[in-house]
Amino acid sequence: MFERCRKLAIFGFFFNSTYHFYRRKSNPIYIVPDILEEIFLRFPSKPILKFKTVSKQWRTILESKMFVARRMNVKQNRKILAAHNCSCGYKPSLLLESQFEGDEEIIYMHFDATRPMLSCNGLLCFREPDCITVLNPSTGQNLRFPSGQEPVSSRFRNRSDMVMGFGRDRVTGSYKVVKVFVESMFGDCDVHDVESGEWKKLRRPHYVTRLGRQSVCVNGSIYWLFSAPDTLVTRETKIVNLENRLAIAKITVYGVECILEICSMNAEEEIWSNTYAINLAGVPESKWSMFTPLAVSNQGNLVLYNDRKSLFKYYPQTYELRCLSSDSCVHVISPYLENLAPLRSKSAHHPGYLDADCFRKGSHSGS
Repeated sequence: MFERCRKLAIFGFFFNSTYHFYRRKSNPIYIVPDILEEIFLRFPSKPILKFKTVSKQWRTILESKMFVARRMNVKQNRKILAAHNCSCGYKPSLLLESQFEGDEEIIYMHFDATRPMLSCNGLLCFREPDCITVLNPSTGQNLRFPSGQEPVSSRFRNRSDMVMGFGRDRVTGSYKVVKVFVESMFGDCDVHDVESGEWKKLRRPHYVTRLGRQSVCVNGSIYWLFSAPDTLVTRETKIVNLENRLAIAKITVYGVECILEICSMNAEEEIWSNTYAINLAGVPESKWSMFTPLAVSNQGNLVLYNDRKSLFKYYPQTYELRCLSSDSCVHVISPYLENLAPLRSKSAHHPGYLDADCFRKGSHSGS
């Protein structure tokens, strides 16, 4: 252990010295890119973001798709991203220190918790009055782009009749935003490629009549729930990405018992299976509402939250459902996943990176 710490200390000293050397000298030391990449993988995100300013070579390495993908494959401790509810108008930013609810680490983002939010691979997407924003909480970088032209027939429709989806294309690696109208009479759906900045129109299946407000991206596909006579889907049914598996959660009443049933789908075989059946008898009536699964621990324990902003953990071995957040409200957004992918677009407005002042403002804003 001592030897490992000593090596890491040497790495830290080496990069600190090299960083200042690059800033002072016109003839920097040349280091083989492959070696640089291997060393960069050992560092946390904060110094990596600083290393981008050292040279064009370092920036190219750190923003390459290969490095970003390898970095995401590095094992990360499970964390939860939540909104530090505030409507003061400051830019969204992560607070400086995380907090714990029980044994779950929560990273708070300075953000209006009432705003609907979509997430994929650690990136967030939300709609504003005149545009759509894609935000990377890990880097503080965000893009804003026009929401696209509305169909002629939709001019007499309310904007709330449109639902959105956000996901990543498995083939191209590009993130995409999808707009779909709830009613089937507006058959087109619009797809925006975040990287190219282009909107395209696609036709949706005629049998999709009423799409739900929720959407989720799993393994390169975006899913919505839609109501139909031969399904058991209700307005309270939740759809989530649970450990890279499509899952739905609903409450079923069996006599005097209320059971939270969570089913997940095998993407390759498209077969659904019952994953959890949680008896809600031990949940206080004051916290009674629909639950949304969030993450699964290495021990198989399930982290979930309800519509009243309470955080829970379910222990399958003992069938215990324990409340972690006591009387506090946790405005959960998604599992926190560090993603160093740079956001680029040919047509979007680039607000750039959030500066240190913004982070300090976020850390002192009241909820």
